[in-house]
Amino acid sequence: MDDFLRNKRVLITGAAGFVGANLTRELVKRGAEVHALVRPGGDLWRISEMIPAIDIHTVDLTHAKELCRVIVESRPEIIFNLAVRRAGRTSRDRRRTLQTNVLGTANLLEAATPLDYERFVQVGGSLEYGVKERPIRESDLPEPVIFYGATKAAATLLCQQLAQADDRPVTVLRLFSVYGYWEPSGRLVPTAIMAALRGQEIPLTAPGYRRDLVFVKDVVEACLLSLRAEGVTGEIINVGSGQQWSNEEVVEMVQVASGREVRVRAGEYPPRPSDTTNWVADNRKAKQLLGWEPRHSLRAGLEQTVAWLERHQELYPERITLGGPR
Repeated sequence: MDDFLRNKRVLITGAAGFVGANLTRELVKRGAEVHALVRPGGDLWRISEMIPAIDIHTVDLTHAKELCRVIVESRPEIIFNLAVRRAGRTSRDRRRTLQTNVLGTANLLEAATPLDYERFVQVGGSLEYGVKERPIRESDLPEPVIFYGATKAAATLLCQQLAQADDRPVTVLRLFSVYGYWEPSGRLVPTAIMAALRGQEIPLTAPGYRRDLVFVKDVVEACLLSLRAEGVTGEIINVGSGQQWSNEEVVEMVQVASGREVRVRAGEYPPRPSDTTNWVADNRKAKQLLGWEPRHSLRAGLEQTVAWLERHQELYPERITLGGPR
């Protein structure tokens, strides 16, 4: 491990979220001075034991004046934007999602304008693309089928515009289906693993829906590699495994990784609008520009996740179901 991040001032929004908490831990481990932005009222359960080692700033990204104050105080040399709000079903929920994901990103970019920062990493996701019939390339047009994906695609455009117009070192990483430590309880991997550990039964979608799963430790590595890569200003880079698995194949792999049976009720979980039989990253650009490729196979990542969840079962509800609380 080199000293590149030692004493670097790093600001990370969404630090209390799933990927953000994993990234925050690695930044602290590497000696960075971490400034963690969390939203008012946010649950800090993922980073509670990290609080003595980081500077926490409670601020809503839609509050431009307060955000500018935090930026001036922390003077970050590196910025990671992982703050997101998922879209709910009401118009109010969608408006708040729009404000956080688009206006919040715009406010953060604007607040950082006076800084001579080394890198601004915007963390987006594959839902920006919409459904494609082949491995998804960064050059594909964004055609999101859900509102959340549309807001993230809009945020990406803001980042690209700034990078191109003002030659600012802004890079966009589009994550595919991340799994691993601290994952929200209602998602497939933790639901299947906890069902295996507790002998519970879960509903599952009809066979055939697929996704590209990538282990969170590999995602964190991609984030860190993007800080020192050359020729990435204004670029969109996929962070995915380059492989895809059906939901039922993931459950089967969980059984192998845990050594326990997972009982499922196939076809009882309704598909989402974004579910498709083909969802896989073309990750050649990440290899070319970042020198990154996933170090963990799905089985290896699941084995590590099973071991982690066995040690941290108290963090998850006694019974969790797909689509449950995030």
